[in-house]
Amino acid sequence: MGNRTSKVANPQQNTSGSRGRANNDTTNNHYDHSHGNSTVSSHNRTTYNGSTHHTYNTLITPPAPAGRPPIDILREQVCAGAAFDSAERGDPPRCHPETRTAVLSSGRQWVDALNTLCFFMWITGWAGVGKSAILQTLAEEYQEKMRLAASFFFFQASHNRNTISGFVATIAEQLMNSVPGAAEIILHEIAKNPNIFVNKSFRSQWQTLIINTLRHPTVPRPMAPMLIVIDGVDEIASHKEQRILLETILNSALQLGPSYKFLIASRPEQQIEGVFAEFGIPEESKIDLGNSSSSTKDDIRLFLQQSLSRIHQTDNPQSTSPTAAWPRPGIIDRLVNKASGQFVYASTVIQFMESHDDDPEAALEIVMKGRGVHAESFKELDSLYLSLMERVQRSIQKENQHLLHHLLVCIYMHLVSKVEDGVHLLHPDESNKNLLKNLLRKLEPILGTNGEYRHKSFIEFLVQPSAPHIFAINSWHISAVISLCLPVFLKNNKDKGPLLCFLEWASPTPDLVSCLSKMPEGKLADWRYKEGCKNSGYLWDGRSSSMHPIFSTLIYVVLSMYISNLSMVAFSLVG
Repeated sequence: MGNRTSKVANPQQNTSGSRGRANNDTTNNHYDHSHGNSTVSSHNRTTYNGSTHHTYNTLITPPAPAGRPPIDILREQVCAGAAFDSAERGDPPRCHPETRTAVLSSGRQWVDALNTLCFFMWITGWAGVGKSAILQTLAEEYQEKMRLAASFFFFQASHNRNTISGFVATIAEQLMNSVPGAAEIILHEIAKNPNIFVNKSFRSQWQTLIINTLRHPTVPRPMAPMLIVIDGVDEIASHKEQRILLETILNSALQLGPSYKFLIASRPEQQIEGVFAEFGIPEESKIDLGNSSSSTKDDIRLFLQQSLSRIHQTDNPQSTSPTAAWPRPGIIDRLVNKASGQFVYASTVIQFMESHDDDPEAALEIVMKGRGVHAESFKELDSLYLSLMERVQRSIQKENQHLLHHLLVCIYMHLVSKVEDGVHLLHPDESNKNLLKNLLRKLEPILGTNGEYRHKSFIEFLVQPSAPHIFAINSWHISAVISLCLPVFLKNNKDKGPLLCFLEWASPTPDLVSCLSKMPEGKLADWRYKEGCKNSGYLWDGRSSSMHPIFSTLIYVVLSMYISNLSMVAFSLVG
């Protein structure tokens, strides 16, 4: 590449670490972003995908506001739990060895190709087919190759991972670590405009901090394409934000060319398909993980065979032929058919059995009692969830079973990720707190750890069941939880927004109306109901709503009357 002269400042020794890519031989920095201008001079020798680059930098950096270094401004906006290897995501799903080989191979070939005209790929499929596992696996592989530029895994239940507000900052911080020279440019731009994350649009932030940085003449082009992974676009609460994100990325991919590839995964929801259709996505840029594909069934069968064999061998260490002894013939074929192409079904089965390793035979019998239905349906997954939930319910005393349903409603409404964070405030008795913690442990095969559900399919089981069941959540349950939670949230100064967002789906019960009418003056009047709700459009978006329209109308009437200090009239609506 030869020597280059840069007009960009070099931050103090690679602010967030370089993962071994950059080797700064000598650096002489004299700057303080908090006080006045600064001058930076440095000589950097950078090894980037096998090529050595020499960069000489000299720049006078504009001052940032007093006490606000650019790196602090950036990190304030970063979603720490969004990266593929974040602690918040725990042990995320990844492809089981020897499964998804065709999809993974196609993904690798596309990333590595230098002559392709398609710089993004869309992996799509409905609930539980393994999209996140595929992206997690590829992210880990390309991180090992030092060719992962950045990653962002959206998640509906996380308040900062179900919106695009922190997306640009998160990608920018990762690029500072993965792309030589990017840190200097990004921090320089933030120093020039410290309010970039406040007064600039998403598209402007993306163009300034990401595209302009990667296209800057002082940033060396990678010799092999770098990968940017974006998972769960459908997990973004706002359909408008989904469109803004996709349109911005698809257009910017053309500006970056083959040096950076965008791997995107989501459900094939109508609003998302619409954006790709408008953009004219070529067929080779889309991988549809169809539920009925033979390769998917083969992968699920292999996963079940190896996992059940491991469970049996652990339970019978003296057995020389575990697969022949257990499970009995035909069981795995039946489980494959029950899975309906959903890896989430197969993984839930194995997690459930591993959590009952004292008697795997009995656990398998519980799983096999589900209904037999057409392979394309979701009824078998619902049947599995129902069996697991009934087992949990039977494990607690009858007088405490209402706490289980209360916990499910709170999890659905995103009110709690850990019992210690909130649910026990509603049931302050120590025995109830311990019971709720025990319930979360029992629900781990479905919810995962820390109360975060593993997949939307469980939430759909609660609010869009394939058949009625006792754990289904309806408008009356929403009303009861809001009535119980709102006074507690106000008393403990907790954010009431997540509660009020669900008023639209609540029934106007006397308890709810009374609860709203007793709120302190101005608590509702100063809150813009629709604008403040990030959950609108989630699940109950008209596809299969179980809420009667009159409920929404009455709630709006109640709120407007309360805000106008007409609470007595509001009582008459339900009186």
